[in-house]
Amino acid sequence: MSIESIEALDGANQQDGFPRFAYSVLYADKAEDAALALSFADADTPTEADLLPDDEPAGFGTPKASNSAYEYDVAVIGGGPAGYASALRAAALGAKGILFEKDMIGGLCLNAGCVPSKIYLKTAEHLRILQTAGERGIAAGEDVGIDMVKALAYKNEIVAKLTTNVARLLRSSRVRVEAGEASLKNAHEIVCLGRVYSAEKIILCGGSRPAFPPIPGLSHSGVLTSGDILNLPEAPSRLLILGGGSAGCELAAAFAAFGSNVMLVEPLPRILSDMDAQISEAIENVLKKEGVKVYTGISVNKILDRDGHPFVVTERGGVLCDKVLVAAGRTPDTSCLGALANEIAFENGSLDVNDYLETNIGNIYAAGDIASPGGRSHTAYRMAEMAAENAMGAKKALDLRVVPKVVFTSPSAASVGLTEAQAREKYGDDMVVGFCPLSANVQAMISDSAEGFVKILADKKYGEFLGVHIVCADAAGMIAEPAALMRMEVTVHEAACEVLHAHPTYAEAFMEACANALGRR
Repeated sequence: MSIESIEALDGANQQDGFPRFAYSVLYADKAEDAALALSFADADTPTEADLLPDDEPAGFGTPKASNSAYEYDVAVIGGGPAGYASALRAAALGAKGILFEKDMIGGLCLNAGCVPSKIYLKTAEHLRILQTAGERGIAAGEDVGIDMVKALAYKNEIVAKLTTNVARLLRSSRVRVEAGEASLKNAHEIVCLGRVYSAEKIILCGGSRPAFPPIPGLSHSGVLTSGDILNLPEAPSRLLILGGGSAGCELAAAFAAFGSNVMLVEPLPRILSDMDAQISEAIENVLKKEGVKVYTGISVNKILDRDGHPFVVTERGGVLCDKVLVAAGRTPDTSCLGALANEIAFENGSLDVNDYLETNIGNIYAAGDIASPGGRSHTAYRMAEMAAENAMGAKKALDLRVVPKVVFTSPSAASVGLTEAQAREKYGDDMVVGFCPLSANVQAMISDSAEGFVKILADKKYGEFLGVHIVCADAAGMIAEPAALMRMEVTVHEAACEVLHAHPTYAEAFMEACANALGRR
């Protein structure tokens, strides 16, 4: 369940057939009385009143009864997207549930990753629009710039609203929340702040932590993670970013707009190496146009100190910086495994789960980054809900054949399915490519955002979509259509000839690319 659904769900106690109740759970006090963590606050308490619906239904303040011999039906470790989504889904299916979170509800995504970075990127977009507004006859002034203190405060305000909404939904769904680091004691017991909790089923949603490459000097005080840089009160004058994945490219774009002199270093031959090569080339050009210096195929050897500043030594020389951002990916956080760390199976660094999200210990499930190194919240949501449903007795296999990828630069990039290189390797001449440049799209011209393209790959014989790749101001939104069509096995012929697209919209470029693949354009 995505956070965008919270307010709509909160407004109706019977929406989608599941009863929802106003229910208040306070975080555990980390002091001696941690065992008394469960508390039902008076609705008039100022700190709680704004988190609860105005009307208290019958039974308010009455905990759910467990349906099993254990204290809880379902226990979830981790309060990020996978954690709260699985807890909410289990509660909707009738479980007496508990969720443990050692840091902040919402996890990395809401607090120090996806959401805060997108807020900064949207701020950067507003800044660029104001800087070019004169071309449209708008007098925006000559002193358009960024106030990082205000930008930081605005970002924190939005994050607080979203995390509060998640907490509110957990309360109204009668999920008990415990603040503290939790770990497995055995297959049915969890230890948190000295207290032991039992549950019939456990879902591990421990999330991930930054991955640090083996570079000497990364302990320098000027070396930051994404969470660190998103809380700086001022933009660094000289920022070097290690890693050209989606996070590195997005933060490079944001801080370049904020006035930083940004250098992005990627050891692989190209940035965004998991996406289509044409997307990589386009986004590299976008970053360079915005003033980012992009270096690919370069390894960093070490980081030295120069009068308190990091001096980054690469195979081609050294560069003095104010800050270094490590954006080299993430690795599963398995600290929640506790006593079962040597019993639960791994595969390629992540927890090994089957199609039903079960680990090798039958009643223990895993979802999100801890079991999938992709680091995409939309994947975590799907895994979490599936894990919760299976924990509650279903037997549904997870299908992640169609997973969209998005990079929120400006223009943004998105893809789903095979890259062109992968498709050619697999299908050879039995595939077709359809292409539509954004310069041919009316909405792109209207919006002064004609940079980009839509490319579709299709099976020549049946017209099956093999992959779709987009660089466009609205690529993040546009990718939903081809992803849905691929999932429903709609053909390129149907997309080009039978699906109407409103005019003028960016989405028409997708239709035109499909028509191009058929030789109709």
